[in-house]
Amino acid sequence: MDDQIEAEIRKDLVSIRTFDENKDGILDDNEILNAVSKAKLWAAESNRSNKNWLYYGNDGQVGPMTWKEIEDISSKYPKVFISKTENHPNPDKKAVNWLPAKIVFFAKKALYL
Repeated sequence: MDDQIEAEIRKDLVSIRTFDENKDGILDDNEILNAVSKAKLWAAESNRSNKNWLYYGNDGQVGPMTWKEIEDISSKYPKVFISKTENHPNPDKKAVNWLPAKIVFFAKKALYL
């Protein structure tokens, strides 16, 4: 299942450039595996009722909101990027990692969630 998620991510490495931790412009295997781990984590956490999801809109990050709201946004904008707050007391804190919503949906399907 990790291989399936990794293969899906590798189809468009530009879309996970926020995982380039050393900012060298090249996503190495560890950085890609971090994106896979994050996709799996977010897929599992999407089943919770928390309101801590973000999407990236024209003016920057928008949210926090529920997963259902993310699903609604994604159906309107299939190329939307999402992130998640960690229940931080400051919801305006900028998210570090962003994934295409379609990757998290793919991970949910691969994990049977």
